[in-house]
Amino acid sequence: MAELPKAKVAKLAQRFLPPGMKLSTKSAPVMCDLLKEFLQLVAGEAQDIVEKSKGGRILPHHIIAALQNLGFPEYAKAMEEELRRLQEAGKKRPKMKKRKLGDTGLSMEQLEAKQARLFAEAKEAMKN
Repeated sequence: MAELPKAKVAKLAQRFLPPGMKLSTKSAPVMCDLLKEFLQLVAGEAQDIVEKSKGGRILPHHIIAALQNLGFPEYAKAMEEELRRLQEAGKKRPKMKKRKLGDTGLSMEQLEAKQARLFAEAKEAMKN
């Protein structure tokens, strides 16, 4: 498993400490290990839940169930609230219009020619 960035983890942990309290430089690697172990624990439990439901992807509700199963109901509740907040924010955001190939006014041959030209330009730019 990849290493977590110690400076980022320390900065994040510092946000939750009371004013005036500092996290020692020796604590950052310990926090990284702790966070990595916690993530592995939750991801493993979520994976078990997905496999039992014959799914192929871990979804937010699997993570919430994993937190519940592992005895972290307060984290599960916090995640449910955050998920609800994100869903509400997504509803307020204007939807992006999906462009269809037919909307361009170009034939398939013209689109393929344009794509080939753009790839050639990009390849040439990478050489320089």
